[in-house]
Amino acid sequence: MDDKITKTPVRRDIMEKPLPEILDEIDTSIGTAKNAALEARKAADDARLSGEKAAAQVMKKIRKLFLKMSENITEELKEDEPKTEFNVD
Repeated sequence: MDDKITKTPVRRDIMEKPLPEILDEIDTSIGTAKNAALEARKAADDARLSGEKAAAQVMKKIRKLFLKMSENITEELKEDEPKTEFNVD
């Protein structure tokens, strides 16, 4: 007599679950993915707004610095101007 080992095919978990349960898991995964996408979009939007706000603050400081520099340069030029009097006869 031959001693044969009968091999049974390895059954996957998906083959043992009922179809409605599998569909529920897929639906849950889709919902989780949609929520994650919404949160990622919100985080990206928040980061963009923060970047724009920071850039606006930097531009405001640069503008102030530029105005102060131009005022100082103007004052220096006025002090260095020769003071001449014009005689109109």
